[in-house]
Amino acid sequence: MGLLSKLFGKTVEDAAADMFGSEKHYFDNLRSDDAPPQPPKPAAKKGSAPPPRGNCPWGELMPAEENQYSFNGSYIQYFEKIFGADFSSYQISHAPGQGRSIHHAEVFTFMNGGRVALIVELMSEKSSSRALRDKCQRDGVPYLRFYYDHDGWWNARSYVTDRVRARLSV
Repeated sequence: MGLLSKLFGKTVEDAAADMFGSEKHYFDNLRSDDAPPQPPKPAAKKGSAPPPRGNCPWGELMPAEENQYSFNGSYIQYFEKIFGADFSSYQISHAPGQGRSIHHAEVFTFMNGGRVALIVELMSEKSSSRALRDKCQRDGVPYLRFYYDHDGWWNARSYVTDRVRARLSV
């Protein structure tokens, strides 16, 4: 005697008949070709399973969307690609950052109509340089900073484009 019949005095079949009523026969007659098609499973690579991906553009798990670390190239190439594709109406140039910091920085300048529309600085989280940010503030030029090596900040594409759009007011 099964657990259901001990508890309720019914068999599983009786409980199913009560639950589905006259439609129970539809479930009894299902064939394997009646099942909805299942999407193909991705082929697993030999060795270890790929690490899990997150849905958030920051945090412990690498986001599923394109980000600086999943991009096939350097972080500078990653930002060049995003800026060129998503902000093509601007003339964008970049150059190594100036100053005495021992940590490398890269500066992107967005021009529109002959004026500087935005300065984006890519720098290490270990840098404490404020010179460019302070200069932009004095000159009234919009400024953004992205850290290329801050743990948990993946610089996911949506995060980068959302911040740049907000600063450009587009």
